[in-house]
Amino acid sequence: MTLAKASPWRVLAFDLDGTLLGRDLQIRPASIAAIHAARDAGLRVILVTGRHHIMARPYHQQLGLDTPLLACNGSYAWDFARDEAQFAHPLTAVEALRVLELTREFGVHALLYLQRAQAYQEIEPHLAHLLAWAAALPASVRPELIHVPDLLPLVQAEPLIWKYAVSCEIDGRIEPFIARVKAQLGLACERSGPNRVDVASAGNSKGALLQKWLAAQGIEASAVVAFGDNHNDISMLQGVGLGVAMGNAEPAVQMRAARVIGDHDSDTIAQFVQQDILRSPPVVQRGLRPDTFRQT
Repeated sequence: MTLAKASPWRVLAFDLDGTLLGRDLQIRPASIAAIHAARDAGLRVILVTGRHHIMARPYHQQLGLDTPLLACNGSYAWDFARDEAQFAHPLTAVEALRVLELTREFGVHALLYLQRAQAYQEIEPHLAHLLAWAAALPASVRPELIHVPDLLPLVQAEPLIWKYAVSCEIDGRIEPFIARVKAQLGLACERSGPNRVDVASAGNSKGALLQKWLAAQGIEASAVVAFGDNHNDISMLQGVGLGVAMGNAEPAVQMRAARVIGDHDSDTIAQFVQQDILRSPPVVQRGLRPDTFRQT
């Protein structure tokens, strides 16, 4: 099947958590089938996530994508075929140290995104959920998450740090932390949950990196449909031809999108892709089940 020449769409861009993934951290079979159908029709599919590339690799492989992964809220693109970063914009060594100091001053949890791994001192509920998910993966795609007694020596020694994911279960700590980071360091602070924020180099965002990749491919942003659910997706939703927010997104996010569809635990993405993008009846899933990954 090929997409009608009159169609304006060339790329589908998907956020992962809260969008393409359900609460069980799986891609729904109907979504897999719709993405395969879109690629068969000539559309390119790209994942744009706040995750580290090691945490998104299983989904990238599951979908059989040939595009890079746009990772860490726009900090870099990872080319899995070449095993290298593109458009890299990590934190400086000084910024990385100062952010760690501020997490300790405000008593918030820090998850460190290294070049090819993630590191943490303590486990909070969101991280516990991810650790359980990672432990169940095949060894070939299992990400490296390092538990250390102290992040400071790692930050001092590590040559590259993409970002921090900062969280706190105690209300009232994240907002002052964000305010201080912005005022003193001028870094990008992208909200990825009610009590979570990603801290990265200034200017990094999903939307900015997507625009860089599109320009390199010679594709107009007006030819892109992007799907997202959280505040860190707004730059992407507003910078493309059609921004689609999930029904589980906060009202502030939905208001910034051109369309709002259903909840991420439904087949709403598949239905939208088939009916609004491909304008075709539902397709039968091919390939892997959502809990099965290719061995590489």
